[in-house]
Amino acid sequence: MSRKASKPIAFDSSVTVEVKDDIVNVKGPKGQLSVKVLEGIELKIETGKVYVNRKDDTRKPFQGLVWSLINNAVSGVSEGFSKTLMVVGKGWRSTLKGDSINLQVGLSHPVDIKLPKGITATQKNPGQFTLHSHDKQLLGQVAANIQAIRPVEPYKLKGIRIEGQYLRQKVRRTAGV
Repeated sequence: MSRKASKPIAFDSSVTVEVKDDIVNVKGPKGQLSVKVLEGIELKIETGKVYVNRKDDTRKPFQGLVWSLINNAVSGVSEGFSKTLMVVGKGWRSTLKGDSINLQVGLSHPVDIKLPKGITATQKNPGQFTLHSHDKQLLGQVAANIQAIRPVEPYKLKGIRIEGQYLRQKVRRTAGV
């Protein structure tokens, strides 16, 4: 049995959780999300709690997966998620224009990225902006797509990085060694 899935998912009164035809609909103050329940998993909803159990021992790995997806949906519609991206490089900067981000990252042209519906951005300074969303999967994918424009290079650590990301700097070889 999954260690996480043995515990119930707790939610407050501002969040509503409904199951209909193997799809869990979660509504809250930040938005609405749907999660598909895999075959062999059963859900039990009580006041303020959701229990994720297996019907039998055939689908063991999916109990923890379904629990995590529902937990992310519940915390996303109630609190939301955010990722901070930093643009590191001499003369590199980002600007926010409505629902798009303009990046000037050493290419011959500026790169405009239109944010999808459900993602908002705030700018702290020209080298740092924060993405906000209620959908954790969408937020992670958009952050990865932005980072792919200029990934962090290992020698000077220049590039677009996600705050908290582990980076290992390589040592440059020198002559005579």
